Amino acid sequence: MKRVLITGGSGDWAQSFKQQYGNQFHIDTPGRSELDVTSEDSVKAYFAGLSAPYDIVINNAGSIHPKRILESDSALWVNDIQVNLVGTYYVCKYALTASESAQLIQISSTAGFNAYKDWSSYCASKAGVITLSKSLAADGYNSICLCPGAIDTKFRDYFDLPNNNMMTCEQLTGYVMQVINGEFTPGDVLFIRANEFELNP
Repeated sequence: MKRVLITGGSGDWAQSFKQQYGNQFHIDTPGRSELDVTSEDSVKAYFAGLSAPYDIVINNAGSIHPKRILESDSALWVNDIQVNLVGTYYVCKYALTASESAQLIQISSTAGFNAYKDWSSYCASKAGVITLSKSLAADGYNSICLCPGAIDTKFRDYFDLPNNNMMTCEQLTGYVMQVINGEFTPGDVLFIRANEFELNP
């Protein structure tokens, strides 16, 4: 049975995936108290404590501080970069240290292709995740990046932005399973909305 790590494990999508596929994979969904992706020491210790490396690593931890830059809290703005981008780097580094053949699935966002009002930290960090994923593939690792639009989860409670094109957790899971099953190529970027899909936009 393949071993799967999903960061941001307490989130709605991670729990939905675990419930749906927990009988097919060994799935770990640690919360921040167990795996703090903003801390290299925490990530290093987490991977050092494993009995076996992960076959699949899904970087799903996310943070958003939706404020105009002059109204932003500097610590919270930087935290978005730390969680979304630096955390992805730390997890990839130590997952690959444990097994260079690990399949890396990065959860970015359509925001990584856009510059939304009040979302400078989120858009910048998610754009970085897209480029990081492509760079990992260029270095020879199996990394693919999914960029979903709005998903119907509690994450949306952090901001007020109406959206009539919202995905379900199950729709995102469908694309994740296509990646796991080898239907895409390392370096690919999947732009996904409820009624829209584009490969390598």
